[in-house]
Amino acid sequence: MNTNRVTVRYAKALYAYAADEKKAEAVSKDMQLLSKAVKIPDFRNMLENPVIFPSKKTAVFNELFKTKVDTITKNFFKLLTENKREIYLEAIARNYIDIYRKNNNIKAANLTTVFVADDKLKKDIIKILSEQFKSDIELNVDTDKDITGGFVLTVDGMQYDASISTKLKEIKKEMLEAQ
Repeated sequence: MNTNRVTVRYAKALYAYAADEKKAEAVSKDMQLLSKAVKIPDFRNMLENPVIFPSKKTAVFNELFKTKVDTITKNFFKLLTENKREIYLEAIARNYIDIYRKNNNIKAANLTTVFVADDKLKKDIIKILSEQFKSDIELNVDTDKDITGGFVLTVDGMQYDASISTKLKEIKKEMLEAQ
């Protein structure tokens, strides 16, 4: 079975239903939350454990996320467990987010710096990227001491690496080639 096809179909169906109910944005936020939750080993183990009954998984899910997710998301999870597809939750969530962004002209951007970026810097970057790509921007900011200085910016799979560590590697490579 092609799991990618399955996850895309579920994501498309969820998006269509959420959009009809005017809750596509709320469900998108839920999917972002679930993408993070699936990375927690205990939660992932619960999803992948075939011994746990679907009704128990649904009850645990509802207890964990009772006030954090929309009813559509709760019902969707119940459907997944009934169809024994809960192990695909992470991929479905990722596909849903991609569909939501595409349909709402939103680009995902990731900025990695050595320092913690302040709100003004974030707003400035969002403004520049919005003008450049003519779309809304969802900016995620990370810190990484290994880049030494500068920044790495990724937007829709395109990466601009202006980090000091990369520049130093390029200089070293040029010097070694010149010998």
